Amino acid sequence: MRQLLLLLAIPVFAADLPPDKGSTIPESGKRPGVITGKASLPLPKHDLPDGYTLEVAAASPLVTHPIMGCLDDKGRLFVGDAVGVNWNKAQLEANPPNRVLMLEDTDKDGSYDKSTVFADKMTFPQGACWLNGSLYVGSPPGIWKLTDTDNDGVADQREMIVGGFDYTGNAADIHGPFLHPNGRLYWCHGRKGHKVAQKDGSLVDESLACGIWSCKPDGSDVAWHSLGCGDNPVEVDFTRDGDIIGVQNLYYSQPRGDTIIHWLYGGIYKRSDQLKAIAHLPRTLETMPVMYNFGHVAVSGSCFWKNYPARNQGAQQFMVTHFNTQRLVRMELIPSGSTYKAVENEFLRLHNPDIHLTDVMEDPRDGSLLLIDTGGWFRIGCPSSLMAKSDLLGAVYRIKAKKPQLAIQNTNDSVRKADLQSQIAALKSNDEHARRQALEWTAKNRPQEGEVLSVLGQLLDQELDPSSEHLLIYALRQMKPPVQSGPVSDRYMSRWLLVELARHGSEKSFASIIESSLPRLVPEMSPPLADAIRRSLEVVPDGDQIAVSAFTEWLKESDITQGRITFITHVISGQLAKPSAQSLMTAMLGHGLVDVRMAALSILATQTSGITSEAWLPALDKLLAESPTPLVFDAIKKLKTPHFDAALQAIANDTKRPLAIRLKALDSAKSVKLTGETFTMVKGVLADAASSSAAKIQAAGMIASAPLAKPQLLELAPLFATLGPVELKSLLAIVRKSKDAEVGNALAREIAKNPVIASQQESVYRTAFSDMPPDIFETIILPACNTADAASEVKKRQLGPLADKVIASGNAVNGKKNFEMGKGTCIACHKIGSAGRPIGPDLSHIGAIRTERDLLESILFPSNTLARDYEAHVIETSDGQQTLGVIKSHTAEGLLVIDIAGQEKTIAHQTIAGDTTLITSLMPQGLDQTMPEADLLDLVAWLRSLK
Repeated sequence: MRQLLLLLAIPVFAADLPPDKGSTIPESGKRPGVITGKASLPLPKHDLPDGYTLEVAAASPLVTHPIMGCLDDKGRLFVGDAVGVNWNKAQLEANPPNRVLMLEDTDKDGSYDKSTVFADKMTFPQGACWLNGSLYVGSPPGIWKLTDTDNDGVADQREMIVGGFDYTGNAADIHGPFLHPNGRLYWCHGRKGHKVAQKDGSLVDESLACGIWSCKPDGSDVAWHSLGCGDNPVEVDFTRDGDIIGVQNLYYSQPRGDTIIHWLYGGIYKRSDQLKAIAHLPRTLETMPVMYNFGHVAVSGSCFWKNYPARNQGAQQFMVTHFNTQRLVRMELIPSGSTYKAVENEFLRLHNPDIHLTDVMEDPRDGSLLLIDTGGWFRIGCPSSLMAKSDLLGAVYRIKAKKPQLAIQNTNDSVRKADLQSQIAALKSNDEHARRQALEWTAKNRPQEGEVLSVLGQLLDQELDPSSEHLLIYALRQMKPPVQSGPVSDRYMSRWLLVELARHGSEKSFASIIESSLPRLVPEMSPPLADAIRRSLEVVPDGDQIAVSAFTEWLKESDITQGRITFITHVISGQLAKPSAQSLMTAMLGHGLVDVRMAALSILATQTSGITSEAWLPALDKLLAESPTPLVFDAIKKLKTPHFDAALQAIANDTKRPLAIRLKALDSAKSVKLTGETFTMVKGVLADAASSSAAKIQAAGMIASAPLAKPQLLELAPLFATLGPVELKSLLAIVRKSKDAEVGNALAREIAKNPVIASQQESVYRTAFSDMPPDIFETIILPACNTADAASEVKKRQLGPLADKVIASGNAVNGKKNFEMGKGTCIACHKIGSAGRPIGPDLSHIGAIRTERDLLESILFPSNTLARDYEAHVIETSDGQQTLGVIKSHTAEGLLVIDIAGQEKTIAHQTIAGDTTLITSLMPQGLDQTMPEADLLDLVAWLRSLK
């Protein structure tokens, strides 16, 4: 079983396109109840690994626009089939247009030759599961049980066993169900809102949260497994141990990230811009773990390929389709800690942009894969199908090994062993996987035996990875937590607080515990404890007053630590609407220590609600006059008051100041418009090759957010050929400011010339040009993107084979010599032992945390694997000078920076006019081309040996 997905555009353009008009099913979508015969369809151009073939398993007229599928125990394929209309909820309910088909291969040759309408008048069937003679289908607003009682190929009994899941028609709704080894049905639902009840009417949950749900096959015992606020969990499948692995679109936004998630029981998965969806749910961890982030690809179908002949028998192969990029990728899931890490391997690429893959499943009879292409009809919520192309029909493909590859199935008894003593033994085990699964069992079953509680109490003080830590806290919340006598560690205390926060957070007794903890808190000494107290202050009665009372005392200290200042920043940022917090802000803005003043400015600069206070203005006037830094401008901009406009205009007019500062001043003013001379000045920054990177990025952001007329857009068009990746990303927003074909053509022609066109994904350009005539994108942008992508794909395909060559023939001794001789220029930026320079990460023990493939990817695609805290910064000072480098540390005196020459320098805070983080690595792409392949293999072999 699999389904169609929500594939929203990038966040700034996230609204769905309007639905088709009318409510009549088109003639092209109508068909007889039964169709027989073989389909004929040319194979698309494609890339597959050696040893595999692609075949057409079904096409028109057997299917129209297939969107999901599942195999039954007889080998029949059930397929959700769309008629090709993009309708909203009201239209779908007024005249349900879609259907479920049953495909049969009567001559057993691997392709289907009979198609029967198993169930018609479905709203939007997006998933199916065959169980005990019935077909379970996810079609809004619920899960349906369809049964053919008289064996005529048509379901004559229909029952919605679970309902209450809302939808809009953009496919970000209900997907599934999927049969778990434990016998329960699981399904996904997007962030569309739900009100779900048991059969007796008792409420399970009512909110906007997306999530993973389950029930028994009769529709009883409905429960959520995980909830969150990403857009659209699409599909799940189950590991040999029964772990739930799935794909989700728009888990992240700004920038968009489509992900693989190990969905943990009781997990609440946040997205910062959609927290209202989970506001009613107590969380365990502030941030739940994510297994893999694809970026903007629009994930769709997924399944485990149990019969793939992997060399690593401990790994599991998770296949994922990408709707936007016409790809099927093989994700190798390797045990890591208590969960898994995923390694991406491209398996299939189809060279036809009108193919849209929505599902993949394994045929257990021969180990082949069935792949579903829905065709070109879907556009209402999808950035890759902005025009409905209902004439481009879908198909079902089969991927087969040239040699039979049925593998011996490895199973794990952990799914079946559910007795208490086995679980206690697993809780005590050093096997992280077994312990995590036992924690999940404990959370579900809530045994109150003393030995279980004792072991859980011991785990409160043990080192755990995030997945196990979440399940420990969640399990104890369902039970009576142990009481520890005597002193406890900060780790124990932080976890205990998070347990009690969910149980007693609204009680004054718990608030008293938090209040008594604050005076002696040293956040930098115990970040987990500080985080638990911070989260508690958001919940306990009068948390703002408790915090402000303690912080007032902290601010009286002449040697207040940076850790405490940072803690104040985090707490007050969430309490800024409260009068007590605003009073503290007044004191901080006028504080004698520069770090405290900067913290106050940071709170204002990052707020999203536009809160202001008259009491803050005098201190801000003084800061603007004495030290007009970017942080001061950012804070003023968020206040949205004209109070500062005169002073800001004067700064902007001062030609002696750095250009980046003048632009910042203009951008922060409430009433200054980007017209006339102001527009000319800002545009000139982008046009001038001598402008600093910081100034160009600032100018791009200003233009992107300004209202622009057609003459201005045409005037800006030539700049698009030379924009850097950061500026290009910002300025793509202006494409949507016009529907004029002349403007669209002008912008597209220049973008196509830009050498960094591949810095944005094809779907981002497709979305940007969605209001323009389609041929602008199809004939200008798309060919340029394809050319750039092809070059990148050639390199990606080298990763696996090159990694194998490193293992087979890499010579670490020669690799060390190559490094010391400067081959590949690694020594210019990295230290290994005493050799090299510390601009990039120290590589002295890199082999302990990176595989051969990881290391090769870092060399071939350096900007894809930026190490945290090693991002490149362009720092501009008040004298107009720039420093390009990596920030090593923040000190009281300023920023300690290592520049590209490897020299350390301290840049005083008060002299910094701009600090811009770049999205590209300082490590240049193409270093692999600077040495023979043999030298590259030797170098990687040596790096891998450094443990």
